Amino acid sequence: MTKSSLQYAEILKVRSHLHELQYEHWRQHELYTWQWWTFVGMLIIPWIIWWRLVDKTRTAIILCYGLYLMCVVTAMDSLGAGLELWAYPITLIPVIPVAIALNCGMIPVAHMLIYQYFPSWKSFLVAELIISILGAFVAEHLAERVGIYLVLHWYHTWSFPIYMMKAVVGKWLIESIVYYR
Repeated sequence: MTKSSLQYAEILKVRSHLHELQYEHWRQHELYTWQWWTFVGMLIIPWIIWWRLVDKTRTAIILCYGLYLMCVVTAMDSLGAGLELWAYPITLIPVIPVAIALNCGMIPVAHMLIYQYFPSWKSFLVAELIISILGAFVAEHLAERVGIYLVLHWYHTWSFPIYMMKAVVGKWLIESIVYYR
């Protein structure tokens, strides 16, 4: 074996041990805690609300916007967690280290409802400004206090422009694709 393959074998061994530790921690300290159940609710309840409120004539375009947000938010969250900028002490599923309940539940549903109810750019920007402020400066602090989010090398002020940008770029992309003829 080459030095490179020996080193990679060591990486795989350490990764396997880490997975075992994470699974045991999840099973003993995360699964079925009130925080875990909160994540379950944050994944399911927003979609029930969304289904009752969505404009059924615009479901496809609104879902496209939501799918864009799920992809972007999950990618950014994975990147941030991978770079150890933040961590999630509680996970819904141990093999998915990001807050999937937020990335595929609360966040896209909130933004899809804003996209639906605030169609003009001006009203959309105001609504996104409000939700970005609440997300960066209220929700993140609350998530820290209840133990589902841990800031390692990150500042909440950095979250605010990212929250705004993802929503604005998404609206621009979706409307450019759909209304371009």
